[in-house]
Parts: sequence; C-alpha cells; structure tokens
Amino acid sequence: MTENTHLQTPETIEYIDYAPPSDVIENHHGIKVLLDVPGASPDKLAVDVEERILKIVADTDIIRDGRPVRYKRNFQISGEIELTKITAKVKDGILELILPKADSAKVHKVKIETGG
Repeated sequence: MTENTHLQTPETIEYIDYAPPSDVIENHHGIKVLLDVPGASPDKLAVDVEERILKIVADTDIIRDGRPVRYKRNFQISGEIELTKITAKVKDGILELILPKADSAKVHKVKIETGG
C-alpha cells in the first residue's frame, strides 16, 4: 500500500463548475432568488456582492467524472436593491436569497386631491 503524500487543499482541487437552476421572484418589497444547491452545506457556501454583482459559490462533496462539483452563479443587481440588507439561508438543498428594495424604489401611494 502506498501513502499519498500530496494532500489536496480547496485551492488545488479541480472542480467541475455548474450553474444551478434558479427561480427569481420579484414583488414590490424586493426580489427572492431560489437556487438548487444539493450537497452544499452552509460552511461551503459563499455569497458576495461586488460592483453590483451577486456572486454565489458553493463547493460540494458530489463527484462527477472524478472531480467534485462547485456551484457558481452570478446575478447583476439593479440600483433599487438595498445591498447591505441582502440575506441568505440554505435548507434542504435550496439556497434562498432575499434582496430588499430600497424605500425609494418601493411603490408609494399618491394622494389625489380634488381641484379647487
């Protein structure tokens, strides 16, 4: 039996990148993004915003063609989203992101006065 003296670290592993399917739902409060990320645990998920681009990366233990799968997905974020209030949670292989709209971008009722 031979001993493997070369240990792979996350930086040296060659992943297969996969863009997971997503649902994007918008209402007057904001945007909800749902991504299928089976096999990705919270400690292997990264969600970052850089220059109004939402970047999602999730490493998994799923092996395809002898290499682990890495989920990667980017979304352009409009100026009406409150970047510092974005939230994320993962449950049962689904990553849910909530992107709230800034108050100035929400629907506001305008009072109509009668002439006079």
